[in-house]
Amino acid sequence: MDNGEIDIRAIFGLLRRQFRLIAITTLAIVTAAGLATLALTPIYTATALIMVDPSRKDLLEPENQVRNSGSDSARVESEVELVRSDTVLMKVIEDRRLVSDSEFGAGPGWTTRLLALLRPDTEAPMDGQALGEVLNRLRAAVSAQRRGLTYVIAVQARSENPTRAADLANAITQAYIEDQIASKVAGTLASRDILQARIEQARQAIVASENSFDTFIYDNIDRLAGQSGDSQLATLANQIETIKNAGTQNTLTADIVRRSLDTGSWGELPTSLASDALKALAQQHGEIDGIDAQLHDAATSELTALQATIAEGQNNGNQLRDTLRTAVLNSDLPPGVLTQIYESQQNASIARAQYETLLARAQDQSAQADLQVADSRVVSPALVPASPSFPNPQLILPLSALAALSIGVGLAFLYENVIGGFSSEEQAESVLRVKVASSLPRLKTVRSDQTSFAELMVNAPISVFSESVRRVRASVDRAAKTGTVLGQGIVIMVSSTAPDEGKTTTALALARSYALSGKSTLLIDCDLRKPSVHRQLGIEPSVGFLDYLTAEAGDAINIQTITSKDPLSPATVIAGAHRSSLPTDQLIASMAFVQLVSAARRSFDIVVLDTPPIGPVVDSLYIAQHADVIVFVVRYASTPQTEARKALASLGAAKSHGAEILAVLNQQDSSAPSYAKRYGSYFSRA
Repeated sequence: MDNGEIDIRAIFGLLRRQFRLIAITTLAIVTAAGLATLALTPIYTATALIMVDPSRKDLLEPENQVRNSGSDSARVESEVELVRSDTVLMKVIEDRRLVSDSEFGAGPGWTTRLLALLRPDTEAPMDGQALGEVLNRLRAAVSAQRRGLTYVIAVQARSENPTRAADLANAITQAYIEDQIASKVAGTLASRDILQARIEQARQAIVASENSFDTFIYDNIDRLAGQSGDSQLATLANQIETIKNAGTQNTLTADIVRRSLDTGSWGELPTSLASDALKALAQQHGEIDGIDAQLHDAATSELTALQATIAEGQNNGNQLRDTLRTAVLNSDLPPGVLTQIYESQQNASIARAQYETLLARAQDQSAQADLQVADSRVVSPALVPASPSFPNPQLILPLSALAALSIGVGLAFLYENVIGGFSSEEQAESVLRVKVASSLPRLKTVRSDQTSFAELMVNAPISVFSESVRRVRASVDRAAKTGTVLGQGIVIMVSSTAPDEGKTTTALALARSYALSGKSTLLIDCDLRKPSVHRQLGIEPSVGFLDYLTAEAGDAINIQTITSKDPLSPATVIAGAHRSSLPTDQLIASMAFVQLVSAARRSFDIVVLDTPPIGPVVDSLYIAQHADVIVFVVRYASTPQTEARKALASLGAAKSHGAEILAVLNQQDSSAPSYAKRYGSYFSRA
């Protein structure tokens, strides 16, 4: 199959093999999610909707409302930020007293606790640190966002209590609208205050302009009368001066009368008012009861008459002043003089117009301060939610199940392709960088009349297992052609990464395959730590290979003593009898072992060495230098890839030059696609 194609059957095979891992992972994650859902505190979410009207409202002139559609979006986004601003939230904290709330409240900081220790009789104020914590909690529980491109803002509040959630959402909208109105009122009043300051300046400008105009006329009345030839100008000026003096005198007298009325002192009233009636009443003061009331009434009457006289005098003075101005302007004066007069008059008119404009605008601002309305309104107040928004079992459990299933499948792929074993010959070749000779199928348990699966080489010679062993033999033969000396036998080393990967069964089956094909074959059990060939052969030798290697020079054991015949094939076997309790690497590296291998190479066509696993024992690395071909057994979907690569690296460094390493994928699942599945009719059932 091309590397770019997806092998669906291989994927389903992986899922079937790792079903237990996937199921346990899924069940564990879903259970944890369910328990977490039950343990989490329910959170309720209430939502209130606010409509923003970007137009500028003027209740005094409703037709003058202005709306700038180009900046509406920015205006709405700005209002969103204002809704969740600290100013609004702080007002909610104050109104709802959240500093003492069980959910949002915070304990007092160290400054408050210190104050409580120093002054236990007084209630310590809420310090800034604790208030900041309350603000942070409320900020985390509140959100505001614009609904699409509309003018609607959704204000959401979350709380452990559904009623509090709705109350907070409504409190935030209320505080936001109140803050909006307060801001508009404050802005309007600030504008009014600015106008009031300008009004005072304009009033002073009017007085200065009027005085400047009148002063110019009065100071130059004689010259103006002489230049114009109009004697009426001087007469009018004298009359105005007389009225002015009389008004000043009347004003002083009125002040004295007011002061007497306020203090009840009547002594200077007759002299100031020159009234005989008041003089008679004053003489009777203190002699007749009720005279104070008569004096008060008489003084009040005189003051009223005096005020009327002052007002009449001011009116007459203004009329005479206007007459004088008109007469001056209509008189035949030189252009230079008229220019000065017109300039003074124009300045006065401008100052008066500015004053009237500012006064009207200030009055409008005062009126608008009382007529401000909010630009936003609540279109849907928050209602008490009926169910919690978090946690949501209907959403959490399906998502957790989907995530757990994904994690389980990911772990299955990770286990088989990185952490776990090999699931195909192609994968083994890609990872190990060596040729895979064949895959040996997974078989059922050994029957009662069998001692090893290797018996299938004799009892079921055309089974899938037997044919797979012969494919291994064919690969070994091809590899051995370039690595052996002509006229000598082939030494085949069989090893694995770890125990229980089937190396001994593979070595015995391979030896029987060679023996049955007519080759003189010797099988040596070199696993001195844990010999097992004798058990698979069903024999119990009294002297084994370990005894031969450990024998002293004077007690040398005859090689014929430790050799035996395979009961099912012509193969010769050197088996082990018992395990070694001492390190065995020195025995493998000894001259006795070297001489034995050399003699076996000369005497047999095929010498199969069943060696210990490379992971736990170092013996195989000493044996590798004697081998022409190394058969490295890995267990299907079991041998860890990292350990297999490490073991192969050690073998590669220890083997002789020219020796080739072949991998065998042992105990392959029978459901996996293989040569036997495609050509099953050519094999008998084992």
